[in-house]
Amino acid sequence: MNGWGIAAVTGQARGGSSLVLRLLLAGAIVLALVLALVGAAVDRSYRGASINALQERLEATVYLVLASIELDDGHVPVVSDSLAESRLDRPGSGLHAGAMTPYGHWQSPSLIGVIEPPRARLIERGQILFRGPEADGNWYVYAMGLGWEDADGRIIDLTIWAAEDPSRLEQAIRSFRGDLWRWLGLAALLVIAAQLLILLMLLKPLRQVSAEVGDIESGRRRRLDGRYPRELEPLTSNLNALLDTERLNAQRYRQALADLAHALKTPLAVLRARLEEDREVEPAQLVDSVDELDQLVRHQLERAARSTRATLHPPISVEPVVSRLAASIERLHRDRGVRIAVAIDPQLRAHIDERDLWEVCGNLIENAAKYGRGRVRVGAGKLTGGRHAGLELVVEDDGRGLDPERFTALVQRGMRGDERVEGQGLGLAICQHLVGAYGGRLALGDSSLGGAAIRVILPPR
Repeated sequence: MNGWGIAAVTGQARGGSSLVLRLLLAGAIVLALVLALVGAAVDRSYRGASINALQERLEATVYLVLASIELDDGHVPVVSDSLAESRLDRPGSGLHAGAMTPYGHWQSPSLIGVIEPPRARLIERGQILFRGPEADGNWYVYAMGLGWEDADGRIIDLTIWAAEDPSRLEQAIRSFRGDLWRWLGLAALLVIAAQLLILLMLLKPLRQVSAEVGDIESGRRRRLDGRYPRELEPLTSNLNALLDTERLNAQRYRQALADLAHALKTPLAVLRARLEEDREVEPAQLVDSVDELDQLVRHQLERAARSTRATLHPPISVEPVVSRLAASIERLHRDRGVRIAVAIDPQLRAHIDERDLWEVCGNLIENAAKYGRGRVRVGAGKLTGGRHAGLELVVEDDGRGLDPERFTALVQRGMRGDERVEGQGLGLAICQHLVGAYGGRLALGDSSLGGAAIRVILPPR
């Protein structure tokens, strides 16, 4: 067993009590209860079968005595020949028999020296009686009531009985019980050992995840690359998504800080120059420079906040966001008669931040309304293939269209803090930036309205 397995069994693994130890304890408790019930049921069945076998032995002894007994002239039972059962002739053997009539009785030689013999009595003809020690002292007794016809034709009541010391039965039951619980205990040990082996095999992928996470912490690995069972794929894929998101967020923060530093160079240089030229500059004269610095800082901070992304988003409804945007943009371009048709299933949901969906759709619909001739159509559908469905959103216009080379250049345009670009270029660049954060892309196509059709493709996860 490796070190991880030892730590798991001793419950000293990092992060609290061991999962293997918990499962073993739970399994051992359940196994103990099950084996206890099984053992009790088997013991009860064996005891019942043993008592039934004892009753059959006593019944056979009664018939053996019946085959050998005679009534003398005084109607007293006698057995002239030796019985086939040797224990009946041996004193203290534990097996006894007897016969009785209203006129006398006969007892087997095995009763010689017995201090408390079985309490035999006459019973009615045709009656069969079987009693245990709780009803007949220290004996199991089987008795049969018969009628004996004498030479005169009279029927004489005859009872033949057989009895056995219960110690023999109890000894057999104790012996069986000891063997039973020894074997059940061995079976329990084997089951627990097999359970431990199976648990270690089943948890091997978790040990692999733990090792790879350790490599990620130490910088030897960037993501989880192993092959894992289907049940662990959601865990590993989400961990990789979290790692990728955090890495991208850190990269965007660094880029935002670099952009901020670059953007502040010129205003700071101007401010420094004015201070060096005129040592007695009034505060009011520096308001413009301070305002510009404030705007740049705010802009970069907003960009940094917008550029960070959460990994796991709850699904949101797409249609309400697009419909509100379409209504707002229609009012904005009312003088040009812009009409925006939204054809989206109200049940469609997507795993994306609502602000990002708002900004992407707002930029694309605004561009379509601005550069088209008045007709805009927005549609969306679900992309399947993963645990979380993807999204394909299409914005079409009836404008002049867009050249593919120009589209490629626009979506790859840089977003520096000191850029002041208006129009379609910056809007497409923002959309590409936001969609790329979800592993998606923008694609250009031809619209049936006569203009461009820009597709937002967010792949399923």
